[in-house]
Amino acid sequence: MSKNTGIRKSRGDGYDRIEWLDAAGNKHAVRADNPLTAAEVIPGERTRRPGKYRGQSTYQGNYWCAGIEGHVFHESMAEFTGLMLIDHLYDIDQLFAQPMLLTFADGTFHYPDFLAIEADGTRHLVDVHLKSRTEEAHELAFKQTGEMCERLGWRFTVIDQLDDVVRWNLEALARYHHPRFTPSTRVEKQILRAATRTATFGELRAALRTDRPGEHMPALYNMLWNRHLQIDITKPLTDLTPLSI
Repeated sequence: MSKNTGIRKSRGDGYDRIEWLDAAGNKHAVRADNPLTAAEVIPGERTRRPGKYRGQSTYQGNYWCAGIEGHVFHESMAEFTGLMLIDHLYDIDQLFAQPMLLTFADGTFHYPDFLAIEADGTRHLVDVHLKSRTEEAHELAFKQTGEMCERLGWRFTVIDQLDDVVRWNLEALARYHHPRFTPSTRVEKQILRAATRTATFGELRAALRTDRPGEHMPALYNMLWNRHLQIDITKPLTDLTPLSI
């Protein structure tokens, strides 16, 4: 099989169109006007292949996603943080990087960054694009993508702010997002019982203290990652951080 070079933009035909590659690298296309046909979109290969070059300012790599228990490509560290946010906030069954080429009726086009298929079947397109780098053409592409998603019953999110505090909190919690840190049913119930009697992270940490230092901390962080316990990730995680169930 020839090397996948993605899908190149083509001329518009007066309709919004979705193009994607399956796992074998075969190209597929549907008009983006029918939720039933759009449900056929299951990407298998990336539709855009960003190059690498000397002096490149972005860092490409692969993020290990707890939701799918597998790796997802990212083109930059902003996308890496965006992937952590998606993985933390949503219950994901499948997650694809650069999943499709959208060609709009006027001939303009857009490659969304990610497609998440959530546990309830919702298709969720996500773009990670900081406001400081957003130009008029980007705003138009996001507007057209949002309108297409609304028509199809999909969700569309633009992550245009990545606060340092949010990133730090996600990185701290993501150290324990692997299933190996999932607490047993007994330990989870123990932590939840303690959480009903405490108001802050520090109080809960103290209530869980045993003669084995830090014994329950991996399980606690895993439960925070999976939102079994709730915190405000826009504020620094300290002993004074309020907790809720």
